[in-house]
Amino acid sequence: MRSQASKSRDRTPRAKAVVDAPAEAEHNYYGAMIRDAKMGPRRELTLQLETWPKGKPTFGGGDLFTLRFGAIVNYEEVQRFFAKVPIDGLHFLREPSESSAHRRVIEMEFDRTGDRIKIIAGKVSEPTRIKIS
Repeated sequence: MRSQASKSRDRTPRAKAVVDAPAEAEHNYYGAMIRDAKMGPRRELTLQLETWPKGKPTFGGGDLFTLRFGAIVNYEEVQRFFAKVPIDGLHFLREPSESSAHRRVIEMEFDRTGDRIKIIAGKVSEPTRIKIS
């Protein structure tokens, strides 16, 4: 029988994945690294994420994806948080039950630091794969 401590921490009954993780990602972006964060031109945030390569014990060589957030309500807070791109892996990226179709609430937590940010946005894009030539 599994102990309580070994259960996955990135899912709760009240939370769901914000967007389905790409097929190559494990556990809804678990371990993904934010490679770039761009604010603007208006109340927008664009994140470039590198996913943990499926089946590899070490990080590196994962696929790159872009997530876009638009019409961010708490823009100043998000801007301060992403002024410096976090260098820690994501523990979770999820959408709690308080979210709705027109007011998307996205939570992120980072593994080693435990830093958290809640993004309240009018729009969240589906992930777009970045092709590397």
